[in-house]
Amino acid sequence: MAGNINGSFKGKVAFVTGAGSGIGRAAALAFAREGASVVVTDVSEQSNQETARMIEQLRRRALAVRCDVTRAEDIKAALDKAVEAFARLDFAFNNAGSEQPVKTTADLTEQEWDRIVKVNLRGVFLCMKYEIPLMLRSGGGVIVNTSSGAGVKGFKGQAAYAAAKHGVIGLNQVGRSRLRLAEHTHQCRLSGDHRDLDDGPVHRRHP
Repeated sequence: MAGNINGSFKGKVAFVTGAGSGIGRAAALAFAREGASVVVTDVSEQSNQETARMIEQLRRRALAVRCDVTRAEDIKAALDKAVEAFARLDFAFNNAGSEQPVKTTADLTEQEWDRIVKVNLRGVFLCMKYEIPLMLRSGGGVIVNTSSGAGVKGFKGQAAYAAAKHGVIGLNQVGRSRLRLAEHTHQCRLSGDHRDLDDGPVHRRHP
């Protein structure tokens, strides 16, 4: 596997949430293959550690940190460990997400609504809030936020999930607008944009 590595991200550091499986794991391995050191986070310590071992098999550096993206203190602690280990942050893939039980809006409990929105939307906001200053300190970076087709057209029985993922698309659009403005004002050096991806139900791991 090491023979497939190229060095386009050599010296760079990536931070990936929901890295224990699916798209998060695939992204973490892709960063490693491009030469980056990768901080992998997930609520499943066992799956997270397995992703880190796979990165190390590629002869790249990995740091596995348990992180619940609904908790600001977890995110800050994980990012602090990332900077302590690698001294910088260049890329972030905010991918952790949670599924919703298929229910009509009227049957959805307040607790279920709050849980889905906290993981899928508030979690992305919190990650961005604490990632951006670290990237600016290093001269810039790129953030990718996972959204879903449900955030564009909605799915039956998925009111909370669709609303949260639509909110992520809004964050992505605000991010792009800010970056375009920064190109003209030079008030922000964060490069790239915040893209929306379809994570698909198979790949969401956050409980």
